[in-house]
Amino acid sequence: MASGISYLLLAGLIAVAIALSSAKMTDEELKAMEELNMRHMLKEEIKMGERQLRRQGERKTADTEQPQNYSHPFHKPGIVDEIKYSYRRYREMILVKAGNFWMGTNDPESKTGEYPLKFLSLKSFYLDANPVINADYWAFRATKKFIRSEPEKKGWSWVVDMFISDETRDFYSMPGQRGWAAVKKATWDKPEGPDSSLEDRWKHPVVHMSWYDAKKYCEFHGKRLPTEAEWEYAARGGSINHAYPWGDNWERRRANVWQGEWPYENRKSDGYAMTSPVDAYRPQNLIGFYDLIGNVWEWTTSAYTERRVQPHLQSPMVVLKGGSFVDSVNGKINAAVRNGQRMGQPQDYSAANVGFRCAKSAPEADRVTTTVSPSERKRVFHRKKKDEL
Repeated sequence: MASGISYLLLAGLIAVAIALSSAKMTDEELKAMEELNMRHMLKEEIKMGERQLRRQGERKTADTEQPQNYSHPFHKPGIVDEIKYSYRRYREMILVKAGNFWMGTNDPESKTGEYPLKFLSLKSFYLDANPVINADYWAFRATKKFIRSEPEKKGWSWVVDMFISDETRDFYSMPGQRGWAAVKKATWDKPEGPDSSLEDRWKHPVVHMSWYDAKKYCEFHGKRLPTEAEWEYAARGGSINHAYPWGDNWERRRANVWQGEWPYENRKSDGYAMTSPVDAYRPQNLIGFYDLIGNVWEWTTSAYTERRVQPHLQSPMVVLKGGSFVDSVNGKINAAVRNGQRMGQPQDYSAANVGFRCAKSAPEADRVTTTVSPSERKRVFHRKKKDEL
């Protein structure tokens, strides 16, 4: 519109100039002036047309880059309630009854504090049947919109270098410990960096979780993180001192661990290169817990101290349990996955193989009814199911 007005104004000024000077100019001079004016007006018209075409081209490009009426199915109205209902079975908790057990591993060579064995007594508690999954954490973040995870605050997190795209490796990462890279913008919803997503991973355990992030999620749902003793007691499932939740012999396709040469090859003999769905394999013990060992390390509330360093010289660290998809059965690749295995990390640590599950105290399960006779108690004891602690 502005171009049209300027064009008319220019034509008017030219006409006035011609009228004022026509009395003093010859016919040849007038014709030369008119030709000059026509060429000038033609140039202006061409420029105006080019500007209009550019504006139309910009609008077309914008519409192409940002298509109208597009929405991801996990961002439609009312989706939070739908997600909570659809994935409700992944939030189930299992009651672990009070009892005594030996915690640790009878391996003097262990350097993580598994040895020596410790005899402990625990009260009853509930523990999530599986690690917290991406869908449930997404629903939590959709509800608590102003919460940010630790990697979102600091701007980076640890990712296995093998799974990073070339673009992310060139522009967003910095090499770290062998096989790992510090990747900018790697978060729970972008596990391998800014060009990754949670597509097809809604049932996988949420990762890139610091201890603070895990604690915040559990407290929001009226729960807490388990202690190291509670976690290991649930993993053992009442056994005396088995290496794995199901026994002493390793079973294939029972846990997600690394197979191949670290960090350049993963043969995926268990079916997955990175994290796997929390129910990809059958429960790991008779109680019904999934993914206790393998897949992701899980936070606890227990403090971790190095055995060979004086306590006052150590930075505060917390125990993680279970091992992950980058660990192995025999420990030749990173850590050995087993019930007693433990790792210490600072509370703000986050990585692509660290998640969590929640626990809750169960004082009602420890109350003894005084009206029950000893013979009735004995009868109840013999009727107890074999998968109860």
